[in-house]
Amino acid sequence: MLALSGAAAAASGSGEADQLPKFSAVDQDGNSKLSLEEAKAVGVEKETFKEEDLDDDGKLTKYDYKYGVK
Repeated sequence: MLALSGAAAAASGSGEADQLPKFSAVDQDGNSKLSLEEAKAVGVEKETFKEEDLDDDGKLTKYDYKYGVK
C-alpha cells in the first residue's frame, strides 16, 4: 500500500515501509493527526493518503499511519 516518491524512495531501498519516520516526527503541528502536506513531506503519495484516510476527514491518525501507510 505504500507509495514513496522522490528522495524518500531513493533512500529507502528494500523494506521501504520500515524506513518512514515515526508518527511523532511527521506530525509537525502536534495535533495527533497528519495532514496531506505532512505526509507528503516524508514521501507518502496522495493516492496512498486517500486510501488510508478511512473516515475521509483529510487527516491520518497514528493508527492509519502505522498500520496502513507504514
